[in-house]
Amino acid sequence: MTAKPLTLNLIGPGRAGRSLAALLARGGACVLQDVLSAEYATAQAAVAFIGSGRAVRRLPEMRPAALWLLTPPDAAIAPVAAALAASNVIRAGDIVFHCSGSQPSSLLSPLVATGARTASVHPLKSFADPAAAVNAFAGTWCTAEGDAAAIAVLKPLFEGLGAQVTTLDPAGKTLYHAASVLVCNDLVALMEAGLQLYQKAGLDRATAQQMMEPLVRETLDNVFALGTVHALTGPVARGDADVVQRQLAALENVDPQIAAAYRALNAIALELARAQGVAPQAALDAVAKALKKYQ
Repeated sequence: MTAKPLTLNLIGPGRAGRSLAALLARGGACVLQDVLSAEYATAQAAVAFIGSGRAVRRLPEMRPAALWLLTPPDAAIAPVAAALAASNVIRAGDIVFHCSGSQPSSLLSPLVATGARTASVHPLKSFADPAAAVNAFAGTWCTAEGDAAAIAVLKPLFEGLGAQVTTLDPAGKTLYHAASVLVCNDLVALMEAGLQLYQKAGLDRATAQQMMEPLVRETLDNVFALGTVHALTGPVARGDADVVQRQLAALENVDPQIAAAYRALNAIALELARAQGVAPQAALDAVAKALKKYQ
């Protein structure tokens, strides 16, 4: 017997929120009812993207729902939860969850007094392009924490979308999210730093981007096939202190901010090089000295 779809309301329909609501509604797991945003036009745009639901202007216009998905900016989660708790629309047993990677489900604590079950489910995915994110969601890892009864409903719901769901102690969420920022958002910043240096070296940006694409893709393939220790190549892995020193000097001259990033990242690369055990330790000690020269 097919389970009856759950009613769903969405508050804060940014790129992640509208993507998840679209997945839940289009797949038939949920029936999207109402969508609320600080800007009514944003709610309307989300409804148009999702293909169902009703945009509303104020919280009192929202109807009761079995599931409430809250995806406003992190700083707004607690105020939204407090307003929702005071609205008298939440029923005992309703599930209210947010999707922040850095904030715990305890931000929703005002709702517990209403009888709601609260949780957080964070998809480890970039939602830069919601349409593309929806199409490529299968296989996405999600971390969940919160009320056991809420997780018991949300876990199979997300698994039905093709996600892989694991639980995470909320005490570790800040570090977990910092790790996600490093490997996702800061990877973009690192690519930008590289592009800027290619341009300073005399290449045009379009050519530089084409040149770096196979290098970046091959590097990522090696990381996941070999692990970080064995994927590391380059001057630090070889123990080539002279190259490191010359590059740092050049970077300090053209962009001290990128020089600082180079120094910090290669200090970590040096740890990997020592773990490789290929370059002589004396050579790696010289690299360590070179990295400290311009501090």
